[in-house]
Amino acid sequence: MKEKELKQLYRYEEKEVVYYIDVQLEDYRDAYSEWDYSPFNNRDLDDDLTEYLLECSFEIPFRYNIIINFHLLHQQISATREKRSIEGMYNYFAYKIRKIKNYRMRTLRDTIAFLIIGSVLLISGTITEKYVQNSMVIKLISEGLFIGGWVMIWEMFSSWFFNIKKLTDEIKHFTRLKSTRIIYTYKD
Repeated sequence: MKEKELKQLYRYEEKEVVYYIDVQLEDYRDAYSEWDYSPFNNRDLDDDLTEYLLECSFEIPFRYNIIINFHLLHQQISATREKRSIEGMYNYFAYKIRKIKNYRMRTLRDTIAFLIIGSVLLISGTITEKYVQNSMVIKLISEGLFIGGWVMIWEMFSSWFFNIKKLTDEIKHFTRLKSTRIIYTYKD
């Protein structure tokens, strides 16, 4: 996205060279999932808010810093609630990073399993075709082994190039959000 378009979508502070992601809330609790009643520092963020923050992070290039600015309407300033809320958001981002890293590791293990199974099927197909008598059943079995092997190899490449890249990008952006400054401004 071009810099001119970014400056139309996001508030930009030239002095600090930073883009602001502005979010308007009625109450501190609005940032969190309405189904989660744990204390602020362990609550899940609202899914729509999480998606919005990720989309903003994807749009704003990494060379720019970002600040998440929550505008609270009709709310009295409470330094303790604000501090707990910010701490909870950082905890949530750290939790998402751990969760995605674990999922990425499982995906990598699956990718290796696809490679091994695919290789075994291809080797079995080759051996079956080469060393066993030519009969229709054997040809059918060897073709099935070849097809299964290539499907497994394709799954490996698909998983490696698409899924793992996507997960790595999500980790980068959640890490960025975790290191981003979060501020609250209050309006009447």
